[in-house]
Amino acid sequence: MQADPQILPIRYTARCADGVRIACYRFANPGGVPVIVVHGTFSSHEGCTGLARRLADDGLDVWAMDWRGRGGSELPDAPFDFDTIAQMDIPAVLDLVQAETGQRTAIFVTHSGGGLIIGMWAARNPDLANGCIRGLVTMAAQAHLAAERPEHRQRIAEMARYLETIDIIPPRQMGVGSERESAHLMQQWCRWNLEGQFLGSDGFDYLPALGALDIPLLCLIAGGDHFVAPRPGCENFAKAFGSADRTIQICGKDQGFIEDYEHGRILASTPARIEIWPLVANWVGQRAKTA
Repeated sequence: MQADPQILPIRYTARCADGVRIACYRFANPGGVPVIVVHGTFSSHEGCTGLARRLADDGLDVWAMDWRGRGGSELPDAPFDFDTIAQMDIPAVLDLVQAETGQRTAIFVTHSGGGLIIGMWAARNPDLANGCIRGLVTMAAQAHLAAERPEHRQRIAEMARYLETIDIIPPRQMGVGSERESAHLMQQWCRWNLEGQFLGSDGFDYLPALGALDIPLLCLIAGGDHFVAPRPGCENFAKAFGSADRTIQICGKDQGFIEDYEHGRILASTPARIEIWPLVANWVGQRAKTA
């Protein structure tokens, strides 16, 4: 029986170590391993609501969060980047979910930059992550190989110069997304791709650190995404994990899918609802049973 789409999720607030309040939304099915859905840049939990409801329809205890600075979460006064979200927002959300559910473990389902921040948090906390993450789904997630083509390098370089002139990017200013975004955060993404290195703001090298993680991993690559998360970058990110249970799936026509999915459509589109969401739900359901 499907959940009534008119029923609103229950809102909670997680408080970060720096005091910032993070909005979390529970599509309540108490019991079992919680599933935490994490959006990407220029977005909020609302972009993941369809998938979250689909997972909840399977009886999973689904939570969705808003990164700081968007949706129902607080916009801090200080600049923030991917590192800030990974090391402040994620621990706060985990603490909240563990406290409310009584469960020590969780499964993360992520899109784009959401997959990066979970990887970044886990890479700096491998023992903790290996103990509490029972599964990670990434969709269209890559950090440092978007500038391999000359035209893409030029586009990112121009973006980086523009970002130096502002603090907050208004919604749809760059032709994508429904939420404002931190220019400081997007400068970091530009730097990763222009320099070809996935480094923290303090110089921490994430890719080799991911090798200490033995987390069940499902990596979905959007077959038609040639700029934001091209196939080589997604594969590079996924293969850096030390996961024994790892599946990398390209989602395109050549692989039998309805379409060559673009960056956003792999998360939210009619074809995604038909074939991507059930794929994710099946994988998550199997890991939830064995967790």
